Amino acid sequence: MNIFLDDIRIPSMSHNSKKGLGEAYQDKENWIILKDYFEFVKFVNDNLENIELVSFDHDLACYDGEKEWTGKDAADYLINKCLENNVKFPSWYVHSDNTSGKSNIIGVILNYLRVIEGFDTSKFRYYNNGILNGKLI
Repeated sequence: MNIFLDDIRIPSMSHNSKKGLGEAYQDKENWIILKDYFEFVKFVNDNLENIELVSFDHDLACYDGEKEWTGKDAADYLINKCLENNVKFPSWYVHSDNTSGKSNIIGVILNYLRVIEGFDTSKFRYYNNGILNGKLI
């Protein structure tokens, strides 16, 4: 299963012939579209071992009282579930337009992959936005 986490966009707005993962990933039928952090948490809890790919947005317009829940919180949650259940982190991509939010998501995932899963992140560069099937993209 592929998860597209974004409160506004649909997959074709982030993945098409000009950007993102390309045309093969633009059809919304290929994705489970989740709009906020809480939908993401519920889906991960119910389907962790079946998740193949996650495309993250950062700004989800998701609030609980004074706390804003972001794509970074979703990445943190997925990391913790993978740790708790001894499951490898799925393929991932960050499609957010928020440059600092994008960097935060990428940073936490790369740190997890390097420290916990032993993935060589030394070739990851500023223009990479994720890892699909073990390859930098």
